[in-house]
Amino acid sequence: MSNMDLWDAVSKTDPTHTKKVNQRGGFTAIDAHYQIQQATNQFGPVGVGWGYIVEKMERFDTLIVVHVTMWHGSRENTFGPILGCAEMFGKRPDADAPKKATTDAITKGLSHLGFNADVFLGLFDDNKYIAKLKAETVVLTDIDNQWIAAIKADASAIDSIQDPKYKAYIMEQMK
Repeated sequence: MSNMDLWDAVSKTDPTHTKKVNQRGGFTAIDAHYQIQQATNQFGPVGVGWGYIVEKMERFDTLIVVHVTMWHGSRENTFGPILGCAEMFGKRPDADAPKKATTDAITKGLSHLGFNADVFLGLFDDNKYIAKLKAETVVLTDIDNQWIAAIKADASAIDSIQDPKYKAYIMEQMK
């Protein structure tokens, strides 16, 4: 097993789970539940195969800072604390600031394992990279899946597809 196996397995981000944020100079935000889904896919359910412990929460004038220790595989395999922060007061008080700070820390902790590394390495600033990712993450429809099943059951079923572009698309999906 290579030291990079986990990193390589989780470093690419599905662009449909990101959005551009035009604050603080602009950045790409990753959907936190997508990250939790990916961690669950790799390690198992939160609390069983991986998890986090909020060690401390500090309140400063306008910020909440959360200290989170992460673990995966076993609870003895820990790293951190990772700090996450969120503004408590902007235009109005934010009651969700502790939750946001915790989510920020979890995101940073998962990034240390390689999750969504392409975003953190700045690759999402390259439109060609994003276009390539979108092409790789084609979602098959029920009809696509029906054709693939029919062709796997009987290879001659491919001849039933009249549209040559669609036929090529289905053949590509079967690779």
